[in-house]
Amino acid sequence: MQAEDTVAREATAWAEFIKQLADHLAGQWPAMPDRLGDRYPAFVELAVQQAGERGLSRAGSVARFVNLWFVWGPAYHDKPGFEWARAILAAGAAAPAAAPLPSWHRELALPDAEWRTVHQLVQRSMAELQRLPGTRIEPQALASADAKVLELFGALGRRGRLHPPAPLPVPKAACDLDAADLRRLDEPVYQHYSLGAGEGQWQRLAVPAPPALRVDASHPMPALVALLSHPDNGAPQARLQVRVRSHAVCNGDVHPVLGFSGPHGRWFWTGHEAKAASWTVATRRPPPPKAGPGSLIAEETSAEPQRLEIEFCGLRNEGEPLGAAQTLVSVWPAAQWWLELQREAPAAQALLPGNRAWAPGGTRCRVECDGLAQDGKPLQKQFAQGLDGATARGLHALAQAWSALPGLHQPSLEAQLGLLTGKAALSWGWHYGPGGLDGDALMRVLGQIALIACQAELQLGGELQLHGARARIVLRLAGQAELQQSLRREQQLPPLADVMAGVLARWRFPALLLVDPIAVESGILLQLAGPATGALVGEAGLRPCTKGSSGFEWFVGLRLEAVAVPLRLTDPLLGQQHWQQALLPASTLLDWSLG
Repeated sequence: MQAEDTVAREATAWAEFIKQLADHLAGQWPAMPDRLGDRYPAFVELAVQQAGERGLSRAGSVARFVNLWFVWGPAYHDKPGFEWARAILAAGAAAPAAAPLPSWHRELALPDAEWRTVHQLVQRSMAELQRLPGTRIEPQALASADAKVLELFGALGRRGRLHPPAPLPVPKAACDLDAADLRRLDEPVYQHYSLGAGEGQWQRLAVPAPPALRVDASHPMPALVALLSHPDNGAPQARLQVRVRSHAVCNGDVHPVLGFSGPHGRWFWTGHEAKAASWTVATRRPPPPKAGPGSLIAEETSAEPQRLEIEFCGLRNEGEPLGAAQTLVSVWPAAQWWLELQREAPAAQALLPGNRAWAPGGTRCRVECDGLAQDGKPLQKQFAQGLDGATARGLHALAQAWSALPGLHQPSLEAQLGLLTGKAALSWGWHYGPGGLDGDALMRVLGQIALIACQAELQLGGELQLHGARARIVLRLAGQAELQQSLRREQQLPPLADVMAGVLARWRFPALLLVDPIAVESGILLQLAGPATGALVGEAGLRPCTKGSSGFEWFVGLRLEAVAVPLRLTDPLLGQQHWQQALLPASTLLDWSLG
């Protein structure tokens, strides 16, 4: 019931609007009602109807459209000689919706397509009256009549919503953006690490500022503008400059408006100050790496989002206006990292017989950020105590499992096991994409990796006594898996994950068992009846971080597939007996990742 009352009330209001419009125009142009007599109300009704058929629903737009019928005559836009009117109406019907004015500085109602269409019809009509000789109406008369129509009906709403609760004035004069220029003022932007001509020769090179961005009718404002900068911690920050050129301005003290919103709050410049302004832009302070500097490779930290807005009324006397221009400015950390890792393989050493400690090789780490040395001790500790400590525990678990083998006497374990040994150097940091300021930044990665992912020489021995027979056995798990990779990602494609996926080595070193029977008085022999099953398997390299962060982490996994062997017992009296002898159970020797 309430909805029906609203519809009826709005229909009455619209009818009253048409009556007031007819009364006003009769006083403005008395010759028309004098000539039409009783047909005058139908004339106004038809003009309002044709305004609606051309997509005009705002009361102010309809009133201005109807006012032009008094100047040019009924349905003038469909007559020969008024092709310009038909073109303006057609362009208005096809025009896209205008970008909204910034909410923090909105003083005018939005100049939608129909308002722009009628504005251009009025402006072109005044130009035509000026051009055509002997017209019965002077351009000044149309300008005065249009101004009165705007004053009376310009703040009304649309048909069906004629009386908005808080009407805003509508723009009356041309006011629009012609062009804007966005650029970084500082030079160079930053320095990144690059590989020189010699092997392992790293150097820092200045990165030039990206080209300026131009915004005009042929180059719309991009949806995203990228900036690289530093946090507000003493490091140099990016300086953004915006220059604005007006096509026309309604009021030089009000427009243009240049606004910039972010963690600092809202800054804005108006009028002459908005024609050229510059300011420093900082990124957010990244949290310190939990496992120390350099512990995460190519961490894609978040950008600091900020908003840039350029405000005009968005009204032109002819042509499609640019209107308000706005974009999201994403400020990325400009920090450039460099890491060098060197690890020495441990020497071969015995863990059995007896409970012996395992001595790892050496580890050295160098970490830099923007040319400044960082504390490499936490990272070195992650390898020396983390990876090497986990390796020692895995080898001792293997020794314990071997010692627990039933029937095994005098167990021994000679081990050389190096994981991620050799040298690796990598650099990473955010970099401007192919569009420079236009578009997302990309994570740039360079690297030279010359590592041995796994170098294993495990020899487990002892004397096996089973069913009255004895034999010396040697179980060997040995092999080498290399991790050799050159990394270079300086474009958006291929994706970072695809580039880093190559920093991975997998291996499987099959078990090999040697059996040397020992003579006993009974003449029973324990012999090998076939190849052993089982292997030392694993993988190592870089993988996506598994600890709730972006970036890539060093990792090593080492597992033992269950080792078994077919044995044959040859008894001079009872003949031969075959069985599958389990030597070692399946187990995880090592599951380590940095941090």
